[in-house]
Amino acid sequence: MSKPSTSLFSIRQVTVSDIGEVYRLLVANRPYVGLNSRYTYLLLARDFSKTCLVAEANHCIVGFCSGYIPPLRSDTFFCWEIVVGKDFRGNGLLKKMLLHQIKKLGVNYFEATINPSNEISKKNFTQLANQLNAHLTTSILFSEDDFENDGHEAEILYRIGPLKKACMGPHKPLNQR
Repeated sequence: MSKPSTSLFSIRQVTVSDIGEVYRLLVANRPYVGLNSRYTYLLLARDFSKTCLVAEANHCIVGFCSGYIPPLRSDTFFCWEIVVGKDFRGNGLLKKMLLHQIKKLGVNYFEATINPSNEISKKNFTQLANQLNAHLTTSILFSEDDFENDGHEAEILYRIGPLKKACMGPHKPLNQR
């Protein structure tokens, strides 16, 4: 069976009513993605809907991306979590969602953290930087010691940018009225 084309997906802002389906998507894709409380996702949908999105195929949510604009770095989108359902991986949907976010928000920098063992995410974000023709830097954001050695891996910050205005498309940045 071939992978669905990314043109068959629609991408939109998340709503509170999406969270039941988003949560089931996250649970179904463990340990590929972390899982937080349902309350966390409800708050994200309520308070950060402009920076969180879902991808749909055939009226079903098959992807979810959460993130925010850090208050002291309004030129940056921090991607907190992204998941694509296992049956929809390998067709570029993850990158399509991230490019949608970057263009919609009009930011100059993209950030995400990746655990050292997550080779797939390392590859995806490196490819994203190459696709955007942007510089990629990595640094330790939180060490294992920061998690008091509770088994949580370090969180390595991937920072991509500055992003070229040419890749932004017609969208206005989120912080412009």
